[in-house]
Amino acid sequence: MESLEDWIIIGKYDGSVFAEMAKDILIENEIPCYTKGDFFSTAYNINALSMPGGSVKLYIPKAFKAKAEELIKDIIPSNE
Repeated sequence: MESLEDWIIIGKYDGSVFAEMAKDILIENEIPCYTKGDFFSTAYNINALSMPGGSVKLYIPKAFKAKAEELIKDIIPSNE
């Protein structure tokens, strides 16, 4: 089992729509993943495409980085 140190952020998204799309693609391809939002996205369940200061991070085990990047390359993260 992967330790917490082996998990990396594969994308940082404004709101949760794109993060959930990317997560669904990874799950369909059997890549373990989870999302973690900031206070606004988690407390208020905000699904807006963009919110100033609001973000959702997508985490995966480091071993899946290359495959995950290829799968979600068309889902634009906010850090690009």
